[in-house]
Amino acid sequence: MSQVSYFTGAKKFVAKNTTFNTYVSGIDVLQFLYDHAATGAMHDSDERYPPPLCYPGTREVMIIRIKDWYGFLTRPSKPIMWIHAPAGYGKTAIAGTISKWLEEVEGLDFSPLGATFYFWRTSPERNSPARFIITIAYQLAESIPELVPHIDNATKRSPMILRKALEVQLMKLIVEPFKALGELDDMPNRLIIIDGLDECINSDQECRVERHYAEDQEKAQIRILELIHTLQSHRLPLSFLILSRPEAWIKQHIQSPPFARIVEAVDLYALGDHLKDTRTYIRAELSRIEARVKADGTVGQGEGEWPGEDVVDTFIRRTDGHMLYASTAIRHIDNPYSDPRTLLENLVESSSHTNPDLAHSSPFSSLNELYLQIMRSCPESNRTLKIQVLGDIYTGSVYIFEDIGFRRAVDILDHLSGRVPGQGYRAIRPLHAVLNLLGGGSFWDAPLAPFIHSSFPEFFLDSRLSLEFAIDQQKATRRILSGCLDCMSKITLQSEMKGDTDVFAVIVWPDLVGKLLSSEPLNFPYVDVMEKLLSIDLVTCSSKAITSDNGRIIYQMFLDSRYVRRLYCSFIQPFQDHRSFMSEPLAQQAVTHVVSSLENSLVHFLQESPFEPPFIFTHAFDEFVERCRGKDPGTWTIDNNNQVVKALRKLSSMRISELIWRCTGAEEFLRAFDGYHYEPVDSDSISPSSDNDIYMSD
Repeated sequence: MSQVSYFTGAKKFVAKNTTFNTYVSGIDVLQFLYDHAATGAMHDSDERYPPPLCYPGTREVMIIRIKDWYGFLTRPSKPIMWIHAPAGYGKTAIAGTISKWLEEVEGLDFSPLGATFYFWRTSPERNSPARFIITIAYQLAESIPELVPHIDNATKRSPMILRKALEVQLMKLIVEPFKALGELDDMPNRLIIIDGLDECINSDQECRVERHYAEDQEKAQIRILELIHTLQSHRLPLSFLILSRPEAWIKQHIQSPPFARIVEAVDLYALGDHLKDTRTYIRAELSRIEARVKADGTVGQGEGEWPGEDVVDTFIRRTDGHMLYASTAIRHIDNPYSDPRTLLENLVESSSHTNPDLAHSSPFSSLNELYLQIMRSCPESNRTLKIQVLGDIYTGSVYIFEDIGFRRAVDILDHLSGRVPGQGYRAIRPLHAVLNLLGGGSFWDAPLAPFIHSSFPEFFLDSRLSLEFAIDQQKATRRILSGCLDCMSKITLQSEMKGDTDVFAVIVWPDLVGKLLSSEPLNFPYVDVMEKLLSIDLVTCSSKAITSDNGRIIYQMFLDSRYVRRLYCSFIQPFQDHRSFMSEPLAQQAVTHVVSSLENSLVHFLQESPFEPPFIFTHAFDEFVERCRGKDPGTWTIDNNNQVVKALRKLSSMRISELIWRCTGAEEFLRAFDGYHYEPVDSDSISPSSDNDIYMSD
């Protein structure tokens, strides 16, 4: 069959049920590619105008890191750099800044910017891989004119190229044209920038976004990565800068052996001084706003310069270095129809969770809309479970310290909430953008910080903002409390502690009771909690938790200084204050059971030899002393039949000295005993193994 063109010079046409070939030539091949490219995905497209850029003086560490990695004439040792960070940390602005820098580089006889593709989940042509190769090929043809005739030949040899698989398009429109140029080693290196890979959510061009929104995204994003991997495997003069959120499947794929050796992964969240960057941005923007309102004559009343250092510092701290929050807040303040002084004061004095006007203003709506998009990107089948796990994390993370790690913490909550271990983590796997899922392991004395930014829990606690994704904090508290009591009911003298979960249960349950009593006393699960509590051996629970290796390492601060105080303040005192509860025999029995158990624990440690009680003992003893004080100063109410009092009367002189040395209120309390004679002992001579036969008289 002879090769002829049926439509000479044709640029666009529609033909159905045909068998003839179509060709384009010369400059027309660029038009052909342009007509089928996702033009809005290019860095300089009108759809993206004005393109997001880094604010001057910000993200400098990251920009320098990219420049040091990428070489114009020499290729980097690793052809791919993956920059990942949670939502709102300026990834797109960094991509835009690098694009602009490459376009403005002087002294070169070529364009170092090969191509760009900015994915966007709400754009039909930018949320799918379908136009990815065509768009990249078009820009490479513009950047490297030598490619044009070879791409032209490819379209002639394969006139149905647009109907081919992306992998075929890649070979025909990029790889083969490059190799047709001959020797590539001396060709300058071009950079291809791919931003928002996590925004590629649709695996094809059909109308299936709503139906398979979450299910398709992983497949689509992995396909893009594989296309990039194929490109670099041909050793073309191309480097790739990929920016995305750290979605689990993206991270896992990039860390796999085929990728690990060719990818330089950079955690933007961990690089640079984000608080410094937001400070630079906020101060500059507030100065601009101040100049505007002065020019308008609309500065609010009040003495001193606006906005004042204290207000600015508070604002900066509230951002947590989160540029998205900072820019959103600045847009809120920079309202030509309101007083910026009032808006800024409202911002620093309250949160979007407590200020309805602030929560529903246009700028904050954009931040909340982002969170809604993230939540809706999760599979519908997991949404109920995901909301439950978020509620558990919000409620339980305050008791967990950084060194335990996020996943281990969620496993504890899985046990307590009746889930299979690992189920909770899998449910929240798509939320890497807003949860610090890889957190933990660094600071033994810092609480776990599960949320990237405080605005996210504010979002899901307010049903007006989070809509169907709002969590029920009280329901989560009741669920975890029930799990704690169930775990404790299985702890006996003969049983072994089941690691983290049992220790967590023993330490945390009083606080959970206190939270429920203070927030919803009328809905408190009174009968269920009291009956479970009465069935628990609290002495054994506390003793085993205190001496557990898990307890000493993970919950040291809670065990050492807070547990007893919370036991009194969160459980005993609230119940005694609620007369409606204390009038019930079951509540009286429960409080008596807790007090008696605490005193039994004191007796246990008083009689222990050698005398090496944990710090929790000293706090428990001090609390006991305070409960024995009379109403008048210097008076005491001492029950000689009390088991702690009886144990104290049998202590040796050395043991008493040790007790006074460890417990601040011990000496004053012991002097109230009739017949007690105390001989001061040098604390340096106190030894855990010392003992003698001198006792207090009865």
